[in-house]
Amino acid sequence: MKKMGMMIAIAVSMVQLSWAVEPSAFYAVMEHYEPIRDALINDSMDGVNAHGTAIAAELRKLQSGFSADRAGASGEAATVVREKLPEMISAADEIATANTLEAARDGLYDLSKPLVRWREGVTESGRPAVAYCPMHKRSWLQPDEEIGNPYGGMPRCGAIVAT
Repeated sequence: MKKMGMMIAIAVSMVQLSWAVEPSAFYAVMEHYEPIRDALINDSMDGVNAHGTAIAAELRKLQSGFSADRAGASGEAATVVREKLPEMISAADEIATANTLEAARDGLYDLSKPLVRWREGVTESGRPAVAYCPMHKRSWLQPDEEIGNPYGGMPRCGAIVAT
């Protein structure tokens, strides 16, 4: 009986450990968001559609089994994330099917708006910075403070508005 109890305890610990290493849905989305932003900074569509598809899949997965923990958001922010999921999925689908840089940039902006709100409630450390371009009147997320504007023509235009 003691042996069985110990085996159960070990199994539970292993499951908890695997949950601890899995990133929240926010960071799973950001793993695909950043390559899209990088491609668009360089006026390229390389990988944009595939990463848009991956974001849409991650968001659909979150939607089908939503929890604040899985979203990586606390309290009111989790409610906002849940409400904005259809909008984010639509934007990710827009990126996934974009045929032009302009369409991909529009999709990134449509995705960035709710992601900026989601970011505010992220409970994990290492949140991306929020940047804003006054010329395009659009915001985006980025991992550091060196401006990398994905909206075309001015890759260094903009400012960090939240860290």
